[in-house]
Amino acid sequence: MTEVDLAVVGGGPAGYFGALRFADLCPGASVVILEKSERVLHKVLISGGGRCNITHQCDDVRTFVRAYPRGGKDLLSSLYAFSPNDTLVWFRERGLDFYTDEEGCVFPISDRSESVIEVLLKEAERLHVRVWTQAGATDLEANSPGDFVLTLSNGDQVRSSQVLWATGGSRAGLKLLGKAGVPIQSPVPALYPLKISDTWLTELAGVSMNDCGLSLAGSEISERGTMLITHRGVSGPAVIRLSSLAARWLHAVDYHAGLTVDWLPAVRTEQDSLAIMSRWKDKYGGKQTSSVSPFVELPMRLWRALCGRAGVAEQRWGDLSRVQLRKLNEMLRACEVHVVGRDASQQEYVTCGGVALAAVDTRRFESRQYPGLFFAGEVLDIDGLTGGYNLQNCWTTGWVAGSSLAQSMSSPAA
Repeated sequence: MTEVDLAVVGGGPAGYFGALRFADLCPGASVVILEKSERVLHKVLISGGGRCNITHQCDDVRTFVRAYPRGGKDLLSSLYAFSPNDTLVWFRERGLDFYTDEEGCVFPISDRSESVIEVLLKEAERLHVRVWTQAGATDLEANSPGDFVLTLSNGDQVRSSQVLWATGGSRAGLKLLGKAGVPIQSPVPALYPLKISDTWLTELAGVSMNDCGLSLAGSEISERGTMLITHRGVSGPAVIRLSSLAARWLHAVDYHAGLTVDWLPAVRTEQDSLAIMSRWKDKYGGKQTSSVSPFVELPMRLWRALCGRAGVAEQRWGDLSRVQLRKLNEMLRACEVHVVGRDASQQEYVTCGGVALAAVDTRRFESRQYPGLFFAGEVLDIDGLTGGYNLQNCWTTGWVAGSSLAQSMSSPAA
């Protein structure tokens, strides 16, 4: 059996960062990171499409936490301790620089996730943090405060005075905690494209709208922004954000729901868009409806399809009746499509759910039930929208947990 001062379960960004913070504050302490797969930091590698969207630019943490559908309030005080700006300072001090895109997403100047990983690996080496791969935890014994025994998938055992649990959204990791009596909010997927059954729309695959209004029928959940039509359904930032806001609701209805699309949210009211088309009818009466559009923001492929759905594609503008204009306006402002599932072609990066925050001292991210057992990252019931928020959750909770672990290590009661 190997004995250490700190065992970190999970070699992702939260576990790594927590281990580094602890090791930096406790020189000479023995630390081991236990990772079930063959390589560490996989989520960093795939973040931002391989570029690593390391955080989101924001100077006001109260504004920042609004991007967390669940757990934002519990994260607030920790963001004051380690903010997005602190994240960038930490990496810059270790030789990595960044740029911010027009949406506020922050990437390494190299546009390579490997650049971020290299910094973390080098820091672990400097601080003598050991990393064991293919060594996932299969059992957790909490014998008493300050005495934890982990059984690993390779048959080894590790005894540690403190444990940082950072297994992300892994159901196996949460199941082990649940078996030990740690309260768990059931995990469900978040951040994914939606499959739809409407072939008239999926036939427009590749068409993108910079501004769409989306709402889920039977709920009060809505979102607005860029949407991309795919061969299977709809994707893009607005859809991905909607899936996060509605994660539990969509799971409850088995991912079958009506999705209402407003293709013209920048046009203030339905009466305004109807008035625009009425003026167009007078001006271009001799033109075929599907050949000229009064809305330059709509791609022509989409405009023709919407005219077809409204049954007016072959008619001239001047021949449209009031009823037909209203039908076309309805297709533009409240177009109904049918969600039939999550898009299985893209694996969700984030889960909604995890260790119940009521069971955690969120000033330290320590278990209320098992002193000495700490949590960081996605294993907690904290999840954010796309755009660097979920990695920032890892950096912040890892930093605070690592700091708290070091404090416990140096206290007389430890």
